[in-house]
Amino acid sequence: MVDRRVLSVLLGVLWAAPLAAQHTPRPAAAPDPVAVTAGVRPGDVIRVWIWREQDYSGEFPVDARGTAVLPLLGEVHVPGKTAEQLSDTLHDAYRKYLKNPSIQVTVLRRVSVQGEVVKPGLYPADATITVGDLVSLAGGVTQNANRDKIRLLRDGKVIVSGLGPGTVLQRSPVQSGDEVYVPQKGWLARNGSVFLYGGVSAAAALAVHFITQ
Repeated sequence: MVDRRVLSVLLGVLWAAPLAAQHTPRPAAAPDPVAVTAGVRPGDVIRVWIWREQDYSGEFPVDARGTAVLPLLGEVHVPGKTAEQLSDTLHDAYRKYLKNPSIQVTVLRRVSVQGEVVKPGLYPADATITVGDLVSLAGGVTQNANRDKIRLLRDGKVIVSGLGPGTVLQRSPVQSGDEVYVPQKGWLARNGSVFLYGGVSAAAALAVHFITQ
């Protein structure tokens, strides 16, 4: 016969396990020390819209030297400029050819979104949106996604291990060509309720069986 005191201790440990798992504080992760370059970066795409000038409007890639080739202007050195600064620069440059041009500029960052998202793929994203907005472009996360551990990968290496959803792209280390990876929750997080509470129920039933024998 199984000692009832042993069974009581066993049940106490099993019932306490899920409570401990729920209330154990997690240490705060230290921020990843990654340098951030402001404004336009190599690999970005500049979307230029000039009112009533469709021939001069379009999307223009920025090469490794930080140069974009624009109609009429030729090569324009653009690294480090925000969309607003670039708009002012192009306005002054195009005034030589166009009368009082109205120009709107959007800086697009080409980023691959992978992992636990609905529609993984490469997305040209406005650099002023957040990481969360970028993930939304990919259809949002799946039910198994770990939103607290979004990673930034470059050339297969993890650059940032915890990229916050509220992080604005142009103020983050995210560059064109990078991969934003949404990992899956851990096994316990995905199956915790079944594993812990289901296990407790099974253990309780087993204990009752032994006690009543």
